[in-house]
Amino acid sequence: MSLSVALFPLPPPSLSPQASSFLSLKPRRRRCYFCFPSGPCRQLLPLRRPGPPPPPPLAALAPSNGGGGGGKSYPDPSGDDPPEAPEDSEHGVSKFQQIHRQASRARRIEEDDFRKHRSTFLAAIADVEDAPDDADAPGAGDAGDDLFGEIDKAIALKRREFVKQGLLKPNSKKDKVRGEELAGAVEELEPEEVVDLEEIQELQGLQVVAEDGADDGEDDDAVEFDDEVSGNLNRSNGGSVSDSSFDLDFDTYGRTKARIVEPKFRITLAELLDESKVVPVSVFGNLEVEITGIQHDSRVVSSGDLFVCCVGRKTDGHLFLSEADKRGAVAVVASKEIDIEETLGCKALVIVEDTNAVLPALAASFYRQPSRHMAIIGITGTYGKTTTSYLIKGMYEAMGLRTGMLSTVAYYVHGDNKLELPDTDPDAVLVQNLMAKMLHNGTEAIAMEASSDGLAMGRYNEVDFDIAVFTNLTPDNLDFHGTEEEYKAAEAKLFSRMVDPERHRKIVNIDDPNAPFFMAQGHPDVPVVTFAMENKNADVHPLKFELSLFETQVLVNTPNGILEISSGLLGRHNIYNILAAVAVGIAVGAPLEDIVRGIEEVDAVPGRFELIDEEQAFGVIVDYAHTPDALSRLLDSVRELGPRRIITVIGCAGESGRGKRPLMTKIATDKSEVTMLTSDNPKTEDPLDILDDMLAGVGWTMQDYLKHGENDYYPPLPNGHRLFLHDIRRVAVRAAVAMGEEGDMVVVAGKGHEIYQIEGDKKEFFDDREECREALQYVDELHQAGIDTSEFPWRLPESH
Repeated sequence: MSLSVALFPLPPPSLSPQASSFLSLKPRRRRCYFCFPSGPCRQLLPLRRPGPPPPPPLAALAPSNGGGGGGKSYPDPSGDDPPEAPEDSEHGVSKFQQIHRQASRARRIEEDDFRKHRSTFLAAIADVEDAPDDADAPGAGDAGDDLFGEIDKAIALKRREFVKQGLLKPNSKKDKVRGEELAGAVEELEPEEVVDLEEIQELQGLQVVAEDGADDGEDDDAVEFDDEVSGNLNRSNGGSVSDSSFDLDFDTYGRTKARIVEPKFRITLAELLDESKVVPVSVFGNLEVEITGIQHDSRVVSSGDLFVCCVGRKTDGHLFLSEADKRGAVAVVASKEIDIEETLGCKALVIVEDTNAVLPALAASFYRQPSRHMAIIGITGTYGKTTTSYLIKGMYEAMGLRTGMLSTVAYYVHGDNKLELPDTDPDAVLVQNLMAKMLHNGTEAIAMEASSDGLAMGRYNEVDFDIAVFTNLTPDNLDFHGTEEEYKAAEAKLFSRMVDPERHRKIVNIDDPNAPFFMAQGHPDVPVVTFAMENKNADVHPLKFELSLFETQVLVNTPNGILEISSGLLGRHNIYNILAAVAVGIAVGAPLEDIVRGIEEVDAVPGRFELIDEEQAFGVIVDYAHTPDALSRLLDSVRELGPRRIITVIGCAGESGRGKRPLMTKIATDKSEVTMLTSDNPKTEDPLDILDDMLAGVGWTMQDYLKHGENDYYPPLPNGHRLFLHDIRRVAVRAAVAMGEEGDMVVVAGKGHEIYQIEGDKKEFFDDREECREALQYVDELHQAGIDTSEFPWRLPESH
């Protein structure tokens, strides 16, 4: 069914606006952030550098039995070293609690390993027979002293757990015997009957589990619930504690997600060329060959694929024809004369003038033009694309539409149904593939980022956008585009396709000086909805707003009424993102209640000014800002929230952007009371060399810093601010979090949603958000143990 935004017509200009109404569908948040009986906390960790060994870690610090009020001990200012803790001190944590924490940590590591390698684990036991229903009974399947028999039994029981969770299909002996009988029967069928049977089996495999759940499924869930609870009760009555991944999750129980079905596509090469309107220069071979996939990366080619030899900045796809051939490519599209006679399976060759130009059209035609059957909202601009995508998705779903999302941090089919995120930006083929998968699974609308580089490279040439949203434009992406004019022209491609006044809409931020340029693109009669914070002539603008460390409240004026929105998204820049989403809602005629409800449902966006809330007395924010302009805007937004101090953790990546390293330090130290310089994907570059480049931003070298550090790990800067340096990112994050006191804001910038750290040739798991949560819990434990982290191992002047 084709869905268009025309279902929600724009109110005529002559129509008088509705009476002002104040909508607030979510009660204002009231949180308690004062959870420490011992007061606010700070914790400092040592610098790893050449020379004497660093001070002991915080886990080794404990209150001394010496004098002082409350049994605490404070360092003598005249002494060089803090008091030593007794060796047998347990920091107020019993042995049982220590063991429990170690077990919990080991369990989390095991669960993370299972999630990371789940496909490998499942494939390893996919063919194992299920354990019989009475396998848990005493003496059932007794293997005596046969160790391998016990292992087989354990594997079978584990497989049964996976079957209950829906991760594997049942594989009982009965099914196996039935399969053998069916195979024997198939051998007796005629060829035409075999084809019919395969089609029936394929159709049976396309069953979708509804989100609401079926009546029959409720009984199965009840049985599974009873099994899980009885298993937990058995363990509590003396049984061994199993892996927590098999425990009942009460948070997710009852919320059945739709099973994502992979659509299958088949088309002959001749039909594909005809439907895509690609005019070849010449063709060779059999054009009736059947195509079952399309790829331009030889590493992911599979049997039956069409291989398109694209030419990139660093590589030429024509050089990898042999690899694509070995992997099963049956046809090739190229821009150079190549010989396919010596290939193993290539049956056809199509020569075109520019393979890069025809790839989007070929991909869209192969996947049956999926964007034409959904409402597509494209968001372009330098900042705000990701957050605005989340807000629009929430608003459309509040309107009752199944809405997908394509962004730099996540892909959603609709609702909470998330797709695996690739390591690279989606190319023209992947964009069409994802949209086809969404359409096949019931998606009605998609909110997607339309990045400037993607628009410039033609990745979205065949995406049928209905709405174009412009957030802002700053010269922060010139590494790719070269000049600001080229940058602006790339983003304008999205608006140039707004040509149908009945269906298309333009959404423009008129606070940006480039707004007139974008409004002039496309057909002049296409309706435009403007938004702004400063310009009160905008269709959507705030009447008033209130920023705080934990909440944003904004009163929004629209042509259809006044909205009161309370959001967990923090900062002035997020008000712009909220206004952009509201403008989209006004453009499509969304009910005001749905606009408010959908926006308020989005409490956080991964790695975008994301608040880490463990009920501490200060704020902790993780953000993706990794360029000078982005960092400056981030810290300005934080300052506007009115914190007592800003404590910033920032690093620079290795092997690139060396010129911006001093600028990052200069911005951080100017706009933060305390700056922590550290590593951020150093790759093969020495982290200390990167930090040496960063120190140039304050006019120091590494030797200058170490000279200051002989007496004070936080050397004073001319502006009175402090500087800390550590090449281990985990230490820097913990030090920043431990320093936080009531009213402070800790900002960990650079990684955002990324969950890895690249050092040398190793890419290891690292998540700033998880590191902040662990640091907050660790500091709280130290406080409960009676340790004053503000005194160990270093002290700021105000704490003397």
